[in-house]
Amino acid sequence: MAKPPLKTVLLTAVCLAAMTIVTKNAIIPWMTDPIKKLEQATANRKKQINSLNNLKKNADQHSKRLAKLNTTSFANSSAEAIAMMGEHITQIIKQSKLTETEFSRRPFEPRAIVKNGPKPIGYTVSGIGSVKKITDLLFLLQNDPHIQRVENVSLSPISGSTKVRVNFQFISLVIGTKYGEFKGTNSPPINPKIKSEARDLYAGITKRALFLPYQKKAPLPPTQKKMPKSNRVPPPGPETYKVVSLSQWKGQQEIMIFNTIKNETKSYKLGDSLAGGKIVMIDYRQIPFPKKPDLLSQSRVIVSIKKDYWAIERGNTMADIYKLTLEQLPKELIKGKL
Repeated sequence: MAKPPLKTVLLTAVCLAAMTIVTKNAIIPWMTDPIKKLEQATANRKKQINSLNNLKKNADQHSKRLAKLNTTSFANSSAEAIAMMGEHITQIIKQSKLTETEFSRRPFEPRAIVKNGPKPIGYTVSGIGSVKKITDLLFLLQNDPHIQRVENVSLSPISGSTKVRVNFQFISLVIGTKYGEFKGTNSPPINPKIKSEARDLYAGITKRALFLPYQKKAPLPPTQKKMPKSNRVPPPGPETYKVVSLSQWKGQQEIMIFNTIKNETKSYKLGDSLAGGKIVMIDYRQIPFPKKPDLLSQSRVIVSIKKDYWAIERGNTMADIYKLTLEQLPKELIKGKL
């Protein structure tokens, strides 16, 4: 059999190579690309559906949370809430045995945190009274079971009088019914009473000579050295120290810790050592107590221990310190953990 000419062999090889290239770059992609695109589109849709489901789940949880919080608001409408809030402040002033005519209450509209969300309302309150009665007033307002917050508290002496002038803002939220209706039971905390164990923890405030000139403490008389006792009393435990106040004074945050054994109160500031860590901030968010989720805590002190953040709620002792999860951290501290 005669061999084909070289030209024919070369032409055949070129045609086969061209067919291979065309099949690889055109025909196969033409057949497989639509399948890959459909698979990618399906995966994207599944991802979007999962994201929407998670978003809906979170929205439902927040709606239930807001509906539950709404049971402790003053009213569902702004006009009604402002009126009831003003009457409530007047009742607290009378309960503190202060003179109503010596107090002014002016409604104002605080800046909204979330656009088209719950509407903040508030009153600017100013009045005069004794330090004890003013402390009673602030105690009752700070522990009020409604959605509330006491801000910008300032005290100033009145010349020629033993009374002081107090100025503060009392702020609340109008949640309304558009976020869902709470179904179930939610008994709010019992209204605080002036004659109570919780109020006794504020006794250190009334004992402090806030507006007297500084007087150097007299030196203690010399004492005789005592022989050491064989039976030593164990050091006080963390349950001895209780967080009684988390306040601001002229822009400076202050933490008051009450020693139940020595019956004395000590002041701490940001950066001080506390509970084996360093105080980093006072958190004023309204969140449930760790061991009592039905009760709302108004504030807590947060300390940094090594690389973690721990919190002690106002009214709790050092023994109640708990570690904060990433979800529980304030926005100011989340950046440091990511």
